[in-house]
Amino acid sequence: MKHLSTLVLAALSGYFQLALGADATFYACYSNQGSLVVKGEDDFQSRGACRVTCVDDAKAAGGPGYSVQAMTNETICLCSQTLPNDIYKVDDSDCKQSCPGYKTETCGTRLGTYFSVYLTGLEDGTPDEDPAPSSSSSSATSTSTESASSTSSTAAASTTAAPVTSPSATATSEPSNSVNTAGVAAGVVVGVFVVAAIGFGAFFLMKKRRRERVEEEYRKSAAAREFARKPEQDHRLDPVMIQRRDSVGSIADNQDYSRRILKVTNPDGN
Repeated sequence: MKHLSTLVLAALSGYFQLALGADATFYACYSNQGSLVVKGEDDFQSRGACRVTCVDDAKAAGGPGYSVQAMTNETICLCSQTLPNDIYKVDDSDCKQSCPGYKTETCGTRLGTYFSVYLTGLEDGTPDEDPAPSSSSSSATSTSTESASSTSSTAAASTTAAPVTSPSATATSEPSNSVNTAGVAAGVVVGVFVVAAIGFGAFFLMKKRRRERVEEEYRKSAAAREFARKPEQDHRLDPVMIQRRDSVGSIADNQDYSRRILKVTNPDGN
């Protein structure tokens, strides 16, 4: 009975070791894919799905499987037998794009500028890394050439393969933001000018109406004063007669009443 328990425990330990070995482990984040080649694309990409592509599918096709896998651009899976050179290793935080199939895992970056590299577990130790380039200039040239050749060969071999977006493509896509910003700025300037023009027009219209109203009031006031003004007196009238209220008779129009007229009367009253 004790021997049977030992066998069961050994079988369970072997199962857990096999399960742990079948899971890819994160190694590092790289700014260059090196010898990694695009092998597939999955809308629900994760480290487990990419390991199936690099190990299970590769073995099913008659190959030995790959020791290194990487994800980038959210959905792209790359495979290789060696790691990229250490000069391309960057901080793990640069690989900040979460995988669509498992949000706690990282799949490089959305634009494909960084690569989340994992070990598939086919090798007991750490796989070898790509040889270091002779110079930085030759490294950039060889890397771009290798990336272009690997992408074109993969696209010809599989309809599901997708090219990795290069930093140059990212740089060419950025000017669209500046164009949009310039258009928005131009629209704001035009809008300010239109609002200012409307404001000035309204101001001058109100000023003109106020002036017309003042002129109209002045004309009415002048007409009222003209109507209320006393008529001119006839210079032929005697000033004394003007002040009198009682009438002493009719006034002939052909007589000059501006001077006093002497009258002859009978002192006796007869």
